[in-house]
Amino acid sequence: MVVEVDAQRVDRAAPARIVDEALTVLERTGVLIEDEHALKRLATVGLAPDAASGRVLFPRKVVERALASTPSAVKLHDRDGEPYATLEGDRVHFVPASSALRVLDRRTQEQREPKTADFVEYVKLADGLKNIDYLSTAFIPKDIPQDIADAWRLYLVLAHSKRPIVSGAFTAWGVPRMAELMAMFRAGKADLVKKPMAVFTCCPNTPLRWGEDPIANIMDCAEWGIPIEVVPVLLLGMISPTTTIGALVLHTAEVLSGLTIAQTVRPGTPVIFGGAPASFHMQLMTNPMTAVEALQVYCGYAEVAKHLKLPTQAYMALSDSKFNDPQAGMETGVGAFLAASAGINSVSGPGMLDYVNCFSFEKLVFDDEVVAHAKRFVRPVEVKDDLPAAELLAELVRDKHLLTSEHTLARWPEELYLPGPMVDRTNWDQWSEQGSRDWRARANQVIDETLANYEVEPLPDRQHAEIRAMFVKTCREEEAFTLPALVETA
Repeated sequence: MVVEVDAQRVDRAAPARIVDEALTVLERTGVLIEDEHALKRLATVGLAPDAASGRVLFPRKVVERALASTPSAVKLHDRDGEPYATLEGDRVHFVPASSALRVLDRRTQEQREPKTADFVEYVKLADGLKNIDYLSTAFIPKDIPQDIADAWRLYLVLAHSKRPIVSGAFTAWGVPRMAELMAMFRAGKADLVKKPMAVFTCCPNTPLRWGEDPIANIMDCAEWGIPIEVVPVLLLGMISPTTTIGALVLHTAEVLSGLTIAQTVRPGTPVIFGGAPASFHMQLMTNPMTAVEALQVYCGYAEVAKHLKLPTQAYMALSDSKFNDPQAGMETGVGAFLAASAGINSVSGPGMLDYVNCFSFEKLVFDDEVVAHAKRFVRPVEVKDDLPAAELLAELVRDKHLLTSEHTLARWPEELYLPGPMVDRTNWDQWSEQGSRDWRARANQVIDETLANYEVEPLPDRQHAEIRAMFVKTCREEEAFTLPALVETA
């Protein structure tokens, strides 16, 4: 029996054809741009609205020129400007998903609106997890004016972690304020362009439309040299073709439209081929991002992006379940292993539940272990003193075991992965003797210990004051407000 290993992959010739079809769509159907400023700027490079449809048509040569100027790698730096992570090739990084509206309270197991104190606790927790590569602005605190919520989240991460960040703006005017905030940690705008510390998410309005907020965001990001992940949100069967290939053509066209727009503003702007597709559930009218069809689209567009030599991003390793139950474990684990196997460079998912509406600290801790397994699984298998194998196997036959073999003693620490407390490998008697702790008890112990051991160099009081003054000055809400203090825990 022959096993078809590539049965679930996109046909090897398909990525080139998908790109060709997407270029045809952009050239013939075009994209609706709902912002006069953006239209004027695009017109200067030959991307003017079609007289009949009002849609901007993207000539194939313009898109191909934009692709040629887009870097094949995104290099992120930490808060101090030191190199931290490179998104390219098959390098896989995992980051908490965003942007949830609620948190699952780890004490009451009820969903509630988050506050600044919750966010500070999240940053300290995520900063201490070994397998979460960098952070995101995971959820939205509700105890501050929502006009500044995007920049406030960014500030809270920068104040409590040195790791790079995945973030984004909520309004058409949000990016410049967030860029100025990041520039406070660099020697000005040019240094921020040279040493970016964040990736910003920009989502087109599927199908083939850029509204006022996302088009402003993508152009402002390019102006500041902020790496952009273009993230179409396809709903298969509703605002996207139901079939995988059809969805991939639409998805690719939307990413390439955003990429081209960014390159018109600043050639060389780093752009990541991202996505957050979901399947539209015809009976329940919900949008599961962990549906089998959505997973195929994720893995499919990763192949398209690699064909184009672009870094990749995906909303995987998350769950649509409401709680940390077997469904959540299954959906998260499957997504994490598929993302790692597909070589997706930035995987946004750990910690997230309920259709990207709810963030769970307990899930984040468990997902840190899931990530460790996925990374271990895709680690290259290499010859390590085990070929030729005759002598090693002769030793096994002679001694009946290899426990004390020099080969075992030298290799087992790196070859046999021993999981942390979130995966229970005890037998029943051992488990009973250790207190019969369930997964939630172990998760909360990890959370408490991580928070207790948190130690990151704090920002100077002067810098805190400067940043908070900027928030007060730039907030557009008319009512007076007081910014929350940065308390230690929720």
